[in-house]
Amino acid sequence: MAGSPSPTASPASPSSPTRPLFERRGSSRSSLTLDLSSIPPLTQPTPPTNTLLITNLDDLDIFRPDNLQTIRELIEATAPIYTWSPLKSFRRIVVSFLDEQAAIKVRSIWDGEAIMGEVCRVYFGQHTPLDLAKNNHLPLPDAGKLFFISPPPSPPHGWEMRLEDAPNKLVHADDLAEALSKLHKHHGNYVADISPVSPTDAVPFPTRSRSSTLIYQPQEHGGSPHLPAISVDDMTDEPIVSLTSEKPIMAHTSRPPVELME
Repeated sequence: MAGSPSPTASPASPSSPTRPLFERRGSSRSSLTLDLSSIPPLTQPTPPTNTLLITNLDDLDIFRPDNLQTIRELIEATAPIYTWSPLKSFRRIVVSFLDEQAAIKVRSIWDGEAIMGEVCRVYFGQHTPLDLAKNNHLPLPDAGKLFFISPPPSPPHGWEMRLEDAPNKLVHADDLAEALSKLHKHHGNYVADISPVSPTDAVPFPTRSRSSTLIYQPQEHGGSPHLPAISVDDMTDEPIVSLTSEKPIMAHTSRPPVELME
């Protein structure tokens, strides 16, 4: 009896309750869910194009003309370049090729390469259209309007330069001189009945006259005696209106007496 084990201490006793080693404590709680609706969709990779963006060029010495020429020659050793646009302010170079396969080949070589200590990243840009047969130059204007633009265009083929004549030393133009010579030829001996010029201080205001009045005499002004004189003839039938007639005086209203104002 002394060596027999106690019934209460025996693990196999039917009176001792059996409990699992790891109890599920969260079995009574509600299950947790994760809301993934606010996560943006995965960004699809940019499809390959014929344009590459060489970025992360933070060292400004890369954009020196000699360094840019070296980079361009290295890229042209892989594929021919269609357009080349270094953008110093954006720290990148935009370069396009004739097809997408050339751009893919250049990107596989230059992506992750170090340029003057800076690891560059190369991405695909927007497609660059290849207008090889299209002429983008501004066409010439109409041939009839070439001389209206400033500065004028080059002279036509076969144009020869000639020296210009000296300035015209004649007083009158050719057509006017010819007309005056004909007038002098027909009326060489005719002397018009010219009334004397009235002095300017005789009448304060000139009146209209029916006679011929001489207003210009070449000899008096130092001109050539062969020049014609200028006269004015009044051929109207209206009566002479004197400009010295008195104007009516406008009557003003007198001021009322001071007594009435008070």
